Amino acid sequence: MYKLLFLLSTAIIAEQVAGQELQFLNSFDENQIADYAITDLELGGQIAALFNHDVEMYRMSHDMPFLNGEIAVSGAVFTPSSSTATTEYPIVVFNHGTTFVRNNAPSFKPEISNMGYLFSSLGFVVLMPDYVGLGESQITHPYCHAESESDCGWSLVEAFVESSEEMGISLNGNLFISGYSQGGHVAMAMAKNTLPESIEDIIELRAVAPLSGPYDMSGTQLPLTFEQISYSNPAYLFYTLKGWESVYGGIYEEFSEICYEPYASVIEPMLDGFHTADEINAECPEELTDLFPEELIQTVLFNTDNLIMQLAAENDVYQWVPEMPVHMMYCTEDEEVFHQNALLVESWMNDNGAQDVVAYNLGAANHNGCALSAITNSMLWFYSLNAAGTNSISDISFDANSKITVYDLNGRVVYTGDLKSRPHLTGIFLIQPDGAFQAQKKFLNW
Repeated sequence: MYKLLFLLSTAIIAEQVAGQELQFLNSFDENQIADYAITDLELGGQIAALFNHDVEMYRMSHDMPFLNGEIAVSGAVFTPSSSTATTEYPIVVFNHGTTFVRNNAPSFKPEISNMGYLFSSLGFVVLMPDYVGLGESQITHPYCHAESESDCGWSLVEAFVESSEEMGISLNGNLFISGYSQGGHVAMAMAKNTLPESIEDIIELRAVAPLSGPYDMSGTQLPLTFEQISYSNPAYLFYTLKGWESVYGGIYEEFSEICYEPYASVIEPMLDGFHTADEINAECPEELTDLFPEELIQTVLFNTDNLIMQLAAENDVYQWVPEMPVHMMYCTEDEEVFHQNALLVESWMNDNGAQDVVAYNLGAANHNGCALSAITNSMLWFYSLNAAGTNSISDISFDANSKITVYDLNGRVVYTGDLKSRPHLTGIFLIQPDGAFQAQKKFLNW
């Protein structure tokens, strides 16, 4: 099982770039990033060989629309470096999973364990929104609130694109969106909406990879949660209800209306941006019926006209027909975000005319165990899409009689034998001559 571990940051340098505040946080070279991928994440050498860029990390502070006004929020920006000044980069927006602690947001985690470094070392500008109420934002985080999630993501994209020239970053116009867990919900919410008008002629959304997200809050996630005697993460349920109350109002006047005492008086103060989900869950009893009023449980299961379920339906993010490819990934033993979310979305979108919507089963892993595989596969997919149409071959300088092994981007062997007898392959692969890892090469459209 892999847990993605991130640490707190320290501020270093801040400057104004195109009206946005940009703060340099840290940098790592490609060798450090590849070593981390192999040693700590246990990624294969075939994948690590793709990390060919040094990466710098920044925190970008920017304004976004929220309710009837604007608020200031923050996000992480990772920029790859190149030996040529003319290199143009695609953008990946990667939306993070659930965090209860405000300073656990991406732009407050500058160490190499932040996954943004890995993805950027592949040759992407990586943008990771902190979300409303996290990072520098001090209000209540409206958890799984689709509108603010989407607005926060798109405002970061807009802020970066408007700043990219001053930062010395050239863009190739390709944009990809992904995210895991809550980030999957955010990715789908962003893709459902349109690009900001100011950048719609500069950027094109090429593909979306939502990963293990609660896309169907009203029909799948909440009902399946309350059908069970217990749930692995009851803190998520309180996070959702408190977040929606902060935006919509009307769900409760006192927290004890949605949570039995003595738990209500303990749990509500812990939803303050300083306590973890584990700390909150430790205060909860095993059975949901000892925690939530029976009326609330019955409402979720059987009363779709109730305010809670109306708000859940408002924050469903799947009822739209994408024009771009949407590839979801899930694991069947996910105990936090039920895999039926992805299956429902795949069926609904395809039934309504989508041309390239697929839900991929990554196996019988739990929620944390599914993360690294899902995230890695999505980034390799984006990597291959961004290189589509490239006709150049890089670093193919072997003797014609060399013995080689050819891998696809998932590390699978597609050919072993003589170089001169290789089959025609179109795409992005890795070649390993004579079994020597250090001699691995990339090649395109070979």
